[in-house]
Amino acid sequence: MSRELFVRHIAAPDHEAGLKALAQVAELAQAVTLSTDRARCANGDLGRSLHAFEDRLMQPADAELLNHAVRDMRQVSVQTHQTISEVLTVLATRSNELARLRGELEAVREEAALDGLTQVLNRRAFDRELRACVQQDVEREPLVACLLLLDIDHFKSINDGFGHIFGDEVLRAIGHTLRAVTAVGDSVGRFGGDEFSLLLRMQTRTQAQALTERLLERVAASSIRTGQGEALRGRVTVSMGGAWRVAQEDALQWLRRADAALYQAKNGGRNRVCWAA
Repeated sequence: MSRELFVRHIAAPDHEAGLKALAQVAELAQAVTLSTDRARCANGDLGRSLHAFEDRLMQPADAELLNHAVRDMRQVSVQTHQTISEVLTVLATRSNELARLRGELEAVREEAALDGLTQVLNRRAFDRELRACVQQDVEREPLVACLLLLDIDHFKSINDGFGHIFGDEVLRAIGHTLRAVTAVGDSVGRFGGDEFSLLLRMQTRTQAQALTERLLERVAASSIRTGQGEALRGRVTVSMGGAWRVAQEDALQWLRRADAALYQAKNGGRNRVCWAA
């Protein structure tokens, strides 16, 4: 079950690093359980010895029996103290290891959510952000939620004319630009191929519209070098379609409206943003 939950919520099934860390967490949990059992047994032994010692004290005085009882009690106390000390040492060590593995699992979670080429969220992670957004009460949300779909204009021609390696550089540059213009709390994802997605939370619609215009200008002004060292400026542009969040609308409906606005921008001449009604 733990492996299934990890695969479902953190990583892909073949993510060896994450599964290895999860296995180590399971081993640590087992070690802690065994250490706890040892401490419980030692505490039980001490309790039984105390009861036996109390019974002997209630019997008629006998110096030899009393000395024997004291020796037994001292031996059990020493053994219990030693066991507890060993258990505490084990628990401290396991706690440090668990903290390290927790950090590794968090790193795996973050890595699994990113697109390897552009370092923005992958489709799966972005969809998760989108679903979380539509579950919020739109009437009580203080920020205006805006979904943008972005497509690189004539990307196939860029690949055909300059090669796929340069095409990858273009994708990286777009990803970098999107991360640079968005703020904490916004989500940027690679929707697929040369298409990106943004989920913005803005104070006003005017702010979101200004950001999209600034993004268009920044992409068009970017300079990307080809494999031959030639710097291309103004050759890469993007088209965008935006849709404001409305009440009683699920994620798919929201996406469809943004997608329709994107195609409107592409059919209207590209290098522009269009907004869904």
